[in-house]
Amino acid sequence: MENYKKGAALSVAATVTGKLFSFLSSLLLAFYFGATGKTDVYFYLILICAVLTGWLSSLNVSLVLPEFMHQREKSPNAAINLANFFLYLYIAAALIFCAAAYIWPTEILGSISAFSPAEINRSANLLFLSAVYFFSFFIMSYLIALCESYRMFGIYFLAPLNTLLPLLFLLSSKKLEAMFLGYITAYWIQGLLSLYLLRKKQAWHFRPAKPEFNKKFIQNFLYSQPGAMVWAAVLYAPLFMISSTQAGMVSAVNYSRMLSDSPTDILTSKVNSVAKVKFTAEAAKKQFAKMADTVIKTDKAVSVLLIPFCVFTCLFSQEIITMFFKRGNFTAQDVENTAKFLAMFIMAVPFIGFNNNVSNVFSALRIIKEITPRYLILGLICTAAFILGVKYYGAYAYPVIFLAMYAVMTFMNIITVRTFAPFIPYGKNMLWVLKTILISFICAAIVKYSFAFYQGNVFMEILIKGSAFVSLNGLALLFSGDLAYLTKTAGIKWKLR
Repeated sequence: MENYKKGAALSVAATVTGKLFSFLSSLLLAFYFGATGKTDVYFYLILICAVLTGWLSSLNVSLVLPEFMHQREKSPNAAINLANFFLYLYIAAALIFCAAAYIWPTEILGSISAFSPAEINRSANLLFLSAVYFFSFFIMSYLIALCESYRMFGIYFLAPLNTLLPLLFLLSSKKLEAMFLGYITAYWIQGLLSLYLLRKKQAWHFRPAKPEFNKKFIQNFLYSQPGAMVWAAVLYAPLFMISSTQAGMVSAVNYSRMLSDSPTDILTSKVNSVAKVKFTAEAAKKQFAKMADTVIKTDKAVSVLLIPFCVFTCLFSQEIITMFFKRGNFTAQDVENTAKFLAMFIMAVPFIGFNNNVSNVFSALRIIKEITPRYLILGLICTAAFILGVKYYGAYAYPVIFLAMYAVMTFMNIITVRTFAPFIPYGKNMLWVLKTILISFICAAIVKYSFAFYQGNVFMEILIKGSAFVSLNGLALLFSGDLAYLTKTAGIKWKLR
């Protein structure tokens, strides 16, 4: 367990550093470009790449890596053959799609978005860069996941390059294209280092060989991909609809998502990533009691750290966006648009973490075939809701439906866990989460309305109100016993004198 905790801590520390550079890049982008047509195309491509990454990464997380670890228990060479097969498959796909993006940029961009023809022609050069960016990130992530499976968590030290290099490239050229070039360079450095570590420390070979696919793996692959494709459509549909609305709305979505995704990138995704390795190892050894304990501890520890932050950001979104972005070419209307998106997106963050955690449990137990139909139906319903919601109620329907979707998914997870993993008290765990959310909202509301008279500098306003909220929420956690639970889980010994 100690190795996993160290891995999670190292991953979080590296990501915090990287997020700082990412945040500075966003501030510069807002200052230099504001929220315009060209930034809409740039951010749209970034968001589409994120959708594709989520879809294809589910193949690795849910199928390839668990199968790799199971095969490694029996035959390390067979496991390497399996991993190499998918690596070469991904590289071949990258060459084909990047070539297509280079030859037909305007045609492809016009088919995947609803931007005006004029904007597409002005920004077509971004499509090829985004294709190289996507595949570089995806292949790098796959190689890092292989390193994680061997507990080689030291690779996380290079994670800040993912945001430092784009920032440096942007500062040197003041062009959007430079951001893509910075990302691509960082991903190649980490990908090549991952290959070196696998070769040097795990005696990895790169000889092409026919992998061994058992019946269970093939069934899970066939059953998982329709669901994964539907959930990719769920995330893609509102972005496509918003690209047809007024200029600046896609950019507002991205600026808000940059802030709302930070807790996921810094904390939950990294903790989930390390916990995923532990789930798979425990499932392979049929240590179900330990798996249940890992689920509960992971969710509760993340909740106590994450929920207060999300609640405060929700209630003070206008002030936060004003403090960070209202300067240069970022207008008052841009502030209002971004704040409205942020207030809803941020409250979905805890539920995204819980969903990812329980999805890793399902993957470790290899029950993809059994659970796919119910999530496939939910995905189809959500896709229709996004299309109709944005069409008839405008862009602001997107974050509302997004939050509702993850709330419904959490309820469905409770039912699914009770059916397929009854050894995990997941329903009781989610009731505890709701209690934590309620306490935080009460504390934030008290602070918001108690200090309503203060109308000074926005930075001082957030500092004063934030300090009061942290103190009040900390007392609530202390008297509820949740703070003691968190410190105990983290291995911190303390006494209240």
